[in-house]
Amino acid sequence: MPKLTTTTTTTTQPRFYPPLLLCALLAACGDDGNGIADGAAGTLDGPDVIVTAFTEEVFTVGSMTGDAWDTFGSVRSVHFDALANLHVFDSQADQILVVGPDGSLIRTVGGQGEGPGEFGNVTSAIVGRDGSYTVMGFLTIDLLTPDGEFVRRITMDPMTTGLAMARMALPDGRLVTGQIMRFGGDEEEAEDGGRPIHIFPLDGNEPELLYTAWELPDDGGGETTAESTSGGMVMNLAAGRAFEPRLDYDLLTDGRLALIDSIGYRVKLIGLDGSVTGTIERPIAPIPVDDAIMEAERERYRESRAELVESGARSNIQIEREGVEGRTFADELPVLFALAVDWEDRIWLERRGPTGANDGPIDIVTPGGDYIGTLPPDGLRTPDAFGPDGLLAYIERDEMDVPTVRVIRLVALEPEG
Repeated sequence: MPKLTTTTTTTTQPRFYPPLLLCALLAACGDDGNGIADGAAGTLDGPDVIVTAFTEEVFTVGSMTGDAWDTFGSVRSVHFDALANLHVFDSQADQILVVGPDGSLIRTVGGQGEGPGEFGNVTSAIVGRDGSYTVMGFLTIDLLTPDGEFVRRITMDPMTTGLAMARMALPDGRLVTGQIMRFGGDEEEAEDGGRPIHIFPLDGNEPELLYTAWELPDDGGGETTAESTSGGMVMNLAAGRAFEPRLDYDLLTDGRLALIDSIGYRVKLIGLDGSVTGTIERPIAPIPVDDAIMEAERERYRESRAELVESGARSNIQIEREGVEGRTFADELPVLFALAVDWEDRIWLERRGPTGANDGPIDIVTPGGDYIGTLPPDGLRTPDAFGPDGLLAYIERDEMDVPTVRVIRLVALEPEG
């Protein structure tokens, strides 16, 4: 059952850095050698302005008792709608639980099965601000009303339009996807070897290329392959190249994409016609990859490789991942690691930490290029879902390893001091 919490205000405080690490961070932030970055404080071209996040707890759902409605199997994603309802997609149960602003269950949508309104082999569940659903299966797309009523099922054709893997939709229902799989024909090659982003319609027409994102030239590393056997499927995963610039994007309310794909600090705003309508930049230089950074990444790879193989052992997919000796490295750490857009169209930009992990500070900016401030590495983190009125949702596990979803409210962001 939901655990309602008191609304006591909490704050996040900046981390104390040892002198050597602080010097490294200042260099990464465009420091000119005199301890002061170029540009005025509080602007994109100035030094970081650390902000304190004032938050309050709202509720937490997630139970370890087997007969409770919030005994989750595997929480894949969470979304808010405009009424502040939380939609929790449990991929193990193939259902969506709709939780009201007070933490109580409103309804359950879906459930395992093949009939109308039932789900199977769901890859992602997209929830619109009006609460409507676009549920992505491997071969199908199910559309449901905000009340969870089945509207129609669309069957994707792997030979023509292809199979779309999407996690966001435009207001008119068309999907935004960076991955379309086709079988039985030649793979589409993006111009200049880049990474294509498509608009995928739901009327059976061909996907439309929206934008081709930049990528590093191929380093000639190994390839990921998959093959079917009598015992299931075997996936052979290449070790790959570490510190590839991330391609990450999110939708603004006007339909544009905020997108990162660069080594440097650069956010591109992509219009629905594919044009770059603006950029947001800060003079923060990438850090050269040295031996210490490579060793830290090798250790992270060893841990993730063990977790992936263990996960595959629990399914009928046998995963063989290349050892760390096959891991190659880009020359520089890309400055940005991830991007997300909140309910007020503010863009949250996660920066990489000094060893290349996703544990750096978070900048908050507007599409117009206004700099709001920087959350410290040990401060508030980017949530799994943004909601109205400052709501933030985090998918977590408690001390008993029980899946939970914690909802808090961001009350204010104030500069320290």
